[in-house]
Amino acid sequence: MVEFAVVASVFFVIVLGILEVARGLMVSHLVSNAARLGCRTAILPGKSTEDITSVVKSVLTAEGVNGGKISVEVNDADKDAATAQAGDRITVIVSVPVKDVTWVPGGHFLSGNLTGRSSLRRE
Repeated sequence: MVEFAVVASVFFVIVLGILEVARGLMVSHLVSNAARLGCRTAILPGKSTEDITSVVKSVLTAEGVNGGKISVEVNDADKDAATAQAGDRITVIVSVPVKDVTWVPGGHFLSGNLTGRSSLRRE
């Protein structure tokens, strides 16, 4: 019975680790996709940073991810996307703290961010 207790505890730690890595990869892909969708919105004429932010937030919220930081850059400067001209490069960066998306108990001690970035030129 003691052998089972030792093996089971190691086994469950490994399984939880595998689940957490899979969750991290899933959220990383989700954040990249949210940045891409925000960027696709950003390249349309007349769209502002507020429009882009609402698209990204709706994508993240639909998947249960909250607390992300969204920034929009026009030609590598923090500006409102509404000021961008045709041909300007718009970059959308979405960053989510790992501690906000972890499923591991005690995960609030984790540090770091999962970040997605996408750039396109305004039409």
